Amino acid sequence: MDPAGREEQDRGLRDLIIPSVRRHPGFCAGYWMRDPESGKGHTTIVLDSESSARAFKDAVLGNARDQAKAGITNDSLAVVELLAQAHPVEELQ
Repeated sequence: MDPAGREEQDRGLRDLIIPSVRRHPGFCAGYWMRDPESGKGHTTIVLDSESSARAFKDAVLGNARDQAKAGITNDSLAVVELLAQAHPVEELQ
């Protein structure tokens, strides 16, 4: 992500990207992260099926021109299988 466009990118994330991703069929969760040392962003989107994930990937790849205008490029984009998840265990009282 181009550091010069950070403010615009953050606004686009909040106002455009997150609402759009939430509307994608099969959406379960999304995580957007930025490495402060490299300036690179990392995103993980969890969808309920492989077909939803493949459709999402196609949508992202089809939007590369608008992403580039905002200073965002994708180094890699993969559909992977979720093997497990973990959440904090609530303390017993």
